[in-house]
Amino acid sequence: MIPSEHSVIETDLLRTFVAVCETGSFAAASKRIFRTPSAVSMQMKRLEDLLGQALFEKSGRSITLNRQGEILLGYGRQILRLNQETVSRFRVSPLEGRVRFGAPDDFGIRFLPNILARFSDTHPDVAVDVVLGASIDLLARLEAHELDLALITTAVDYGETCEPIIVHSEPLVWFGLKGGTAQRRKPVPLALSGPGCAWRASALGALDRDGVSYRVSYTSDTCQGQIAALLADLAVAPLPASLAGPELQRLGPDDGLPDLGIFHIGLVGTPEAGEVGRILATHVVDSFGEMVPTHGMSLRNRSAGGRLPRTGP
Repeated sequence: MIPSEHSVIETDLLRTFVAVCETGSFAAASKRIFRTPSAVSMQMKRLEDLLGQALFEKSGRSITLNRQGEILLGYGRQILRLNQETVSRFRVSPLEGRVRFGAPDDFGIRFLPNILARFSDTHPDVAVDVVLGASIDLLARLEAHELDLALITTAVDYGETCEPIIVHSEPLVWFGLKGGTAQRRKPVPLALSGPGCAWRASALGALDRDGVSYRVSYTSDTCQGQIAALLADLAVAPLPASLAGPELQRLGPDDGLPDLGIFHIGLVGTPEAGEVGRILATHVVDSFGEMVPTHGMSLRNRSAGGRLPRTGP
């Protein structure tokens, strides 16, 4: 069947398709959407006929997506999310107020646009005050009730008062200038964030454990300052793997630098954030959950829909 230019994909078909992709089989998907396996199979046949494309590769009882199926999965998730946001925009009760939201400088700039845009789509009358800063400072402002919600890096122990929802994880790695010589100098020159930074603590702890001699040559409150030192071939720096660029070279044990493992971004909040904070927290978790990881992984340990992550007693 050749698809017509006027063909429309029903959201019910897309919802079943996404369920099949996420569960790995027609049988498992049928339990999620409360249909019989034969009904799921018929829906997928309808979808393939509508698009004029096969979407699956079958091997015994297992099902995997072919290239066309992988493309449709991306579109399907976007369409279903937009459909839900559209319905929510008109069906949710009007919500007004203000929420104070903090995020680390480096990750805030990269992730906040998507989070704020989707929150504004459903709750345009809520004002969001954004504060960017170091994680340890954001935590202090939370405990002082100057913030309602914050993203923090959690590679170090922030104490029992913090119980974050982990929304994103990826490797912390060493970078230097591609073709540079900084990593071969002794002691190794480092470009780090200030004291209290989780990346700094992880890097220095790993170097000390492996007995690698180093000196802190440059300190910056943002990763852009660290990257400036790398581009000048003055130092190496511990940074998230996703910050890799064409001018930078990933370094590791072969260069005499220890593995740094995984770091996490967690979401914490205060009880005073109320319903506005809870809803923003849900948008934050969902936004990270929909990220397509390229260097690490995005994960959700718990849903923010049930209760707001909190800090304090």
